[in-house]
Amino acid sequence: MRLILEHVTKKFAETKAIDDVTIDVEASCIAVVGGNAAGKSTLLKLIATVLKPDEGRVLLNGIDVVRQAHLIRKDLSYLPEEPALLDTLTARENLLLFAKIKKASYNEALLSNLRFEPNGKKLVRNLSKGTRRKLSLSIALLGEPKILVLDEPTNGLDEDAKQAFWTQLSTLKEKNVAMIIATHDTEEIQRLADTVIILEKGRLVKTERLRSTTSHVQL
Repeated sequence: MRLILEHVTKKFAETKAIDDVTIDVEASCIAVVGGNAAGKSTLLKLIATVLKPDEGRVLLNGIDVVRQAHLIRKDLSYLPEEPALLDTLTARENLLLFAKIKKASYNEALLSNLRFEPNGKKLVRNLSKGTRRKLSLSIALLGEPKILVLDEPTNGLDEDAKQAFWTQLSTLKEKNVAMIIATHDTEEIQRLADTVIILEKGRLVKTERLRSTTSHVQL
């Protein structure tokens, strides 16, 4: 997966959430890191075609995400930090509904591989946060996307739920699903990422290639 940003700027009112960022990286898993208001979520939304840049352009595998957004959306699935689930439906009902919206087949085998059993009668509002995140990932995987864009996917989870979630992502990486992940957890970065993009107040600090599991990233 190759990600290119060419002098990209995104403003909200007078605030530059992304400020003249230029990047050219190639990796199977890219981590986007930085403190609060660094621009991580905005960058992911630009890549996922949720937002459009005010200046510059974003290319993913050579495809302009604005001019050819329909091609990007065929292969990419975006998981925001606070996914929109329907609390008054069960997990299975949510999956079936989103499969219909996405015009995707309901892939029981893929969900089984995630060790998620959506057959229960519990409403989503009664599920733990870890189970809700697992459900959100299952929805993101409908249609078997080639690229996952994940915004703080384990934020707020307890340690057991966090480890289970990252084990699932490791399995997906082994199956050649490319990922772009915004996170503040350096342990997660070491576990999955090949390349790190570090942002601060909307500007690029640096990109760093992680050559081995012993590489160390300082935020």
